[in-house]
This record gives sequence, C-alpha cells and structure tokens, in this order.
Amino acid sequence: MNSGTRSHFPIESIADLGGVADWAGQSLNRLSERPLHPVDSQQSLVLRLLCLPTNSPAFSVRAEAYGLSWRLFSRELSSEDGFELGELSLREDRLIVGTDAEKLTDLWGDLRFWSIAAADDRDVIDGTTYVLEAAERGRYRVIYRDDPEWGDTFGELSEVLLNLAGIVAR
Repeated sequence: MNSGTRSHFPIESIADLGGVADWAGQSLNRLSERPLHPVDSQQSLVLRLLCLPTNSPAFSVRAEAYGLSWRLFSRELSSEDGFELGELSLREDRLIVGTDAEKLTDLWGDLRFWSIAAADDRDVIDGTTYVLEAAERGRYRVIYRDDPEWGDTFGELSEVLLNLAGIVAR
C-alpha cells in the first residue's frame, strides 16, 4: 500500500476498497485532489466521484453542498489508457443551482449512502470502477461499484454528477 492510499483513505476504509485502494489513491494524487478526511463536526456535505476506466484516463467530480446549490470541481488526467496515470489535463469548476441542484440533492437522499454495501458483488472486466466518497459533520465513508447501471440509484447519481460536470464517461 502506497502513501497516497494511506493519505486519501482512512485505514478503516481501505479494506472496503479492496484492490482498488492503491489505484484510487494514486489517481487522486495526480488529480490534485485533497483527502476528504478527517472530517470536522461542522463540515457541510462533500461528495467525490472518482472514475477509473480500464482504457482511458481517470477523472473525478467533487461536489460541495452550499445551501440550495452545489459547487462542482471536475478533474481529468491525460493518459492514453487507464494503465498509465498521466498528468492533470482538465480542471473546471462550476456552480449548480435550480432544478439541477435539486435533482442532485434528491438522488443523494435516495442513495442512502451511509448504510448501503461498500461494494457490489458483480464481476466486471474492462469496465469502469466508480469510487464514491462522502464527508459530512464528522463522518466519512467510501464505497465503489464496477460499471453501475442506470436504474440503480448509485448509477443515476454518478451519471448526474458527470453530466453536470460536463464529463463524458468513456
């Protein structure tokens, strides 16, 4: 386990990520993303979706709740395939308000993130691993899914985050 993994994920969360932990930690370092923990007891909700495709660059969307709006921070690496991390090539920030913000808030509530399984039991080869972290009011958690499906709340939330950030999943 590398130091990037240890700094981005609390030790008790690394087991939940299994073999994805090192890849995710290294990618977050390259994306210039800071760890979401430790979490202050007053911290408002922060979500981060990290996408780790097999055959294209990693990318992330961090969403920070601000009252009725969200601030999105999009990052993408430059590698030609998913096996080399590459360098930070895209950095965009945008404010999400109105119906888009409401949709994101509603999906977050529907996900029941704090109580769902850390991983699913599907076995996907050559797909995309989606790592979702959340930090809020003193608590932190990370879960992941391989190629989540539309109709599944995790998949819908992931798609909405990517669409709002203007990122096209490959």
